[in-house]
This record gives sequence, structure tokens and C-alpha cells, in this order.
Amino acid sequence: MPRAIYEGIYRDLKGKIQEGTYTYEDFLPTESELTAQYGCSRNTLRRAVSMLADDAYVQPMHGRGVRVIWQREGHSAQGSLSGVESFVEFARRNGLTPSTSVKSFEQVTCGSGLSRRTGFAEGVELLRIVRVRSLDGEARQVDHDYFLASAVAGLTPEIAEGSVYHFLESERHMRILTSKRRITVQLATDEDCSYMDLDPYNCVAVMENQSFNSEGVMFEYTQVRYHPDSFSYNLVSRR
Repeated sequence: MPRAIYEGIYRDLKGKIQEGTYTYEDFLPTESELTAQYGCSRNTLRRAVSMLADDAYVQPMHGRGVRVIWQREGHSAQGSLSGVESFVEFARRNGLTPSTSVKSFEQVTCGSGLSRRTGFAEGVELLRIVRVRSLDGEARQVDHDYFLASAVAGLTPEIAEGSVYHFLESERHMRILTSKRRITVQLATDEDCSYMDLDPYNCVAVMENQSFNSEGVMFEYTQVRYHPDSFSYNLVSRR
């Protein structure tokens, strides 16, 4: 079964659910209607619907059809612990307006302390970027990024104000596959308070990411510090 066909159907149906063509508790069109619409086989359509079910967008109901169970959330920081999604992709998916301010952009050599914290080898050249990310004009998170310099050649502060992942995938032709994550809650630093209006909180949610490309090379370590009001994660569990 050609992967591009069922993945294309999956993306199209997911987009229609997110845009409201099919809303919460609606039933999708029948299998016959959808196979005719997409010009595909029943097996191809079922594979796409299975992917939607795995992502908790729909719930197949035996003898009744496929019901939409996805609901739009508020200003949550991200949508799922399992996906690898950029800040811009998340904002667009949720109908929010993203903006980014680059506060620091410099090349550094990975020392022993930074190596222990990030997982990069001691002595390698890294690009360090600090970015404040806003949704609908409100500062919601502060990203402390370390990129393997050799993997992001050509990256500029202007590009970093948009989407680094888009640059890596479209310009550097990198395939981004895996991200390992650790989530904690920490006391807010003076820097956190200077970038985000945290009142009345004295803490932030912190997520550390190690991201790997298709060759198994770690090209990024990021520490994201989230405003408590906007931090919410969803994880699909099944019995």
C-alpha cells in the first residue's frame, strides 16, 4: 500500500477536523463516500482512519461509523507528548498567531558542563539561540536552543524568528525523526520573569528535548520554559 496515499488522506481529514469541517461528535462521511471522494481502496482509507484514531482525533464505532472526538484547546503549550511539532506548526494547527523574538544568537564551544547537560560531545561547535515565543501577542515560553553548528549551516537570526525546523527540512533537507523529552517544574528565574508576565506564579514548566535526525545524530538540545497558564499536555491512553 503506497504510504503517500493513506498519509495524504490522513492529513486531509485531520485538517478538516481542525478547521471545523467535521466538528466534535460529528460522524465522518461513510466509508463508501470517503473512498469515492479520495479515489482509494477501503484498506487505504481504513489505514488513514486508524492513524486518526491513534492520534485521538476520531473513534470508530462498530456498526455506527467514525465519530470525531477531537476538541480545540486553549493556549496550551503543545498538543501531544508523542509528536515532533514546531512552535509555528502548533500555533497554526490551533488557530493562533505565533511570533518570535530572538534574544541571543551566538556560536559556542561545548564545554564539559554543557556536554553533561545537553548530551553533545565535549569540544563540538554549537549554535546557541535564546528565543521568546508568543501566541496572540502574549509571551508564553522561552526557548534555550543548542544546535550542532555543522547541521544548521546557513541559519540566521531572521530564520530563527520563523521556524528553524522548516529551514532544516526545506533548505538543509534534513529528516527529523525522534525527540527524547524530560518535563519538570522549576522555580522561575529572573530571566523568566523579565520575558514573561508570571504574576502570580513563581514557577515555570520546563521541558528538555534531545532531537535526532534520520541518521541517528543528535542535532538539537532545547530547554523550553513555559508560562504555567499555557502549559498543558495531552497523552492518549488506552485500556
